[in-house]
Amino acid sequence: MPEAQDLLGVERGAIVAPAGHGKTELIAKVAALGKRTLVLTHTNAGIQAIRARLKRMRIPRSAVVVDTIAGWCLRYAHAFPGTAQPPVDMPVGAQWDDVHRGVKSALGVPAIRRVVEASYDRILIDEYQDCNGHQHELAIALSAITPTMIFGDPMQGIFEFAGATLSWEREIHATFPLVAELEVPYRWRDKNPALGDWIADARDRLIRGDRVEFAGGPVAYRQADDAFDMEALFQSIEGKDGTVAAIHCNKGICYRLAAAARGGYQAIEEMAARTMTEFAARWDASPTQPVRRDTLRWLFGESFSMRKLGEEESPSAEETSLLEAIKVPMAALAVDGPRAALEILLLTRKLPRARLHRQELVRDVERAISELAAGRCATMLEAAKRIRDRAGVVGRRMPKRTVSTPLLLKGLEFDHVVVPDAAHFAYERQAQAKLFYVAISRPTQSLTIAGSQGYLQLPPPAL
Repeated sequence: MPEAQDLLGVERGAIVAPAGHGKTELIAKVAALGKRTLVLTHTNAGIQAIRARLKRMRIPRSAVVVDTIAGWCLRYAHAFPGTAQPPVDMPVGAQWDDVHRGVKSALGVPAIRRVVEASYDRILIDEYQDCNGHQHELAIALSAITPTMIFGDPMQGIFEFAGATLSWEREIHATFPLVAELEVPYRWRDKNPALGDWIADARDRLIRGDRVEFAGGPVAYRQADDAFDMEALFQSIEGKDGTVAAIHCNKGICYRLAAAARGGYQAIEEMAARTMTEFAARWDASPTQPVRRDTLRWLFGESFSMRKLGEEESPSAEETSLLEAIKVPMAALAVDGPRAALEILLLTRKLPRARLHRQELVRDVERAISELAAGRCATMLEAAKRIRDRAGVVGRRMPKRTVSTPLLLKGLEFDHVVVPDAAHFAYERQAQAKLFYVAISRPTQSLTIAGSQGYLQLPPPAL
């Protein structure tokens, strides 16, 4: 790893950092050497990770400003609305590109450039592989005012579908020359060095488009014809402590895997909270009891799995009693809907054959219902938006065992990772090799890969 002190003389430069190679640590060390450093990233989770590292290093928050690119731009756009021309309401979708363009334009005004120059003595931009063209142009404009360094990994650029398709060689390094590529796999050094070496070798092979072999090394390979091999999900981690992630690119399959695992793995929700938003829209569609009843039944189907009764099995006395108890608040849905819904969800959790596999979804729905019940929101959609925005700020608490996509797990690490049906990466429309690399680089201790064959070969990625 380059010394942070040596990077202070760099006016414009790029650090390429493969997964687990100490990028966040280096960013914190470089930021600490300035009097007023601006660190920009893409997500609130990224903000929390950087702030946690700064806190651990006892660096005062007054010395380093950490923000998302979007959040920083929106503040500057509203500070200089005449030039930046921000939208009246919170930007959505392509409006964020307008915000980035507006702030870039504002940075061409000498007075605004002097504000930035007086505010920061250095700018560090993290996760640069996730930047689109408008954000890249913004970074170039900032680097003309204040020394700017970017940090990222082209092999983790999995947001190609969202426009993050910059070429590092032709576009990024043309402005931000390569200063160094981090080489020490810190994530695995004290836990499983052999796994770290295998992942580094797999990264090189993926870049070249070569075959990645699973058998005969630190990776546990299991033969499986599809993603629904429960032995891969459970036997591979038997007797192992720590956190576990099962990773599949298809969100729907992740939900089905969580249901098949009957709560043994929890599916996590995307930050857009689409399922909660759909629940809220269904609830608000009509105040009648049948609509609200059907809405809760739909939520139950999305988030609980119900074990089927055996051929000669009858519902237990406990289940029969709970189902009778549920009828009381169910009848009150049109009268006191929010409180009745909370009571129904509470009783549903107690059903002996029911297993909750989308706990985060149900918890957030319960919080939205509570906001409505307390009169703090006029509609369920308003309450759902409030819960979604709050989750975006405070972040999510990961369950001990989760099943999710590379998009939602990028930047996180787990003790153990299971990749069911490795062959499915070849059928992704974009970024196949990058998605696979993100998946296999999440574990610190063990990696299990299941598939119909003991290797995977993917087209060379666009870097």
